[in-house]
Amino acid sequence: MSGFNERFDMRPSPINFFSTSSNFKKSYCFFLIVLFLAGVNNAFGNSDVLNGEKGKQVYRTLTKIPPTAEQVKVGFYAQNVYELNQADNTYYIDFYVWFKWNGEIDPTQNLEFMNGVEDWGMTKVNAYETPKQLLDSSFYQVIRVEGRFRGNFEFEKYPLDKQQLIVLLENSVHDVDELVYLADTTESGYTEDLAIPGWKFEDYSIKNLFHPYKTNFGDYKIDESFSNYSAIGFALEVSRPVNYFVWKLLFPLLIVLLASFGALLLDPLRVDSRIFLPITALLTIVFLQQSYSDALPAVNYLVMIDKIYVIAYIIIIVTIMETIYTAGFVKSDSVESIKKIRSIDHKLLFLGTVFLLIGIISLLLF
Repeated sequence: MSGFNERFDMRPSPINFFSTSSNFKKSYCFFLIVLFLAGVNNAFGNSDVLNGEKGKQVYRTLTKIPPTAEQVKVGFYAQNVYELNQADNTYYIDFYVWFKWNGEIDPTQNLEFMNGVEDWGMTKVNAYETPKQLLDSSFYQVIRVEGRFRGNFEFEKYPLDKQQLIVLLENSVHDVDELVYLADTTESGYTEDLAIPGWKFEDYSIKNLFHPYKTNFGDYKIDESFSNYSAIGFALEVSRPVNYFVWKLLFPLLIVLLASFGALLLDPLRVDSRIFLPITALLTIVFLQQSYSDALPAVNYLVMIDKIYVIAYIIIIVTIMETIYTAGFVKSDSVESIKKIRSIDHKLLFLGTVFLLIGIISLLLF
C-alpha cells in the first residue's frame, strides 16, 4: 500500500525555481527585467505640459516676415534669478530688455508678458523718458523688468532634469502684418555671476515666435476668425548637479537596500531578524520617497527617481516573501535545510543586485 500511495499521491508538489537549468534561469530573469522596465517607461512616461498634451505648442517659430510689418530688434540680458519654485512652476527674473526700430509704431507701449504672474507686482522702468533716436535715425529704448513668471517644467527625468526659465514677450495690439519682433542674438545673454542654489546654468536661447489665435477678439473690422501676433521668447536653460542625485537621493536608498540584503546574509535560524530587516527597510524608503515628493508638484506620472523606488520596492517585497517562505525550512533544523536556505539567499542576493543595477542603468540611459 505504501507504493500505491507514493505513485498516486495527488498532493501538489512545490516547484523549485532554483532547481531548473542555469540557462533557463538567466533567460527567464532577463526577460522579466526587460519586460518590467519597458512597462514602467511606457506606462508612466507621458506627461501634461503647460500648453496641453505633450507635443502641442501654442507659440510657433516665425519663419516669414510680412512685407508690411515694422521690424523691431529685441534683446534680453538677465541680471538675477531667484525663488525658483518647482511646486508652483514659478520663478523671479530681473532682466533688461531693449528695442530698436524704424517706424511710427512704438513697440514699448503695448508690451505684454504672456507668462507673467502677479502683474501688479511686476516692475518696469524705462531707461529713457522717450525713445532715444540713434545716429542711423532708428529709435532705441531699454526697460528694466523684475517680476514673477511661470514656466513649463517637465519632471520625467527628475532629479537629472533640465528646465527652461522662459520670458514670453508679445505685443497685445499690433498683429504680425503691422509689427514683428526679431531677436538680437548677438547681444542677448546673462551675467556671468548668475546663480541659483541647487542649479547650474547651461545656456540661453532667444527665438522669433508668433502666437496664433483662433479668434478676432470681437473686432468686426477683421473678416478672418483668427489672428497672429508677434512674440519673442527668451529662455535660460538650467539643470541640477549630478551630485544632488547621487549623494542626496540615490545613496540613502542604496544604504537602505543594503540593510535589506543583510537579511539574506544572517544565520537562517534567526528568523525574526531576517523578516524584520526588510520590513524596516520598506518603511524607511516610504519616508525617503515622501521627503522629495513634497518638493514636486502633483504630476500624474512617475518621475525617474520614482521608477528607481519602484525597483527598490519590488526587491524588498521579494526579500520579505523569501524570508517568510524559508522560515518554514528551519522547523526541521537539519543541515540540508540550512544549506538550502543559504543557497536560495545567495541566489536571490545575486538576482536582486543584477535587477537593481540593470534597472538604474536603463533608466539613466533611456
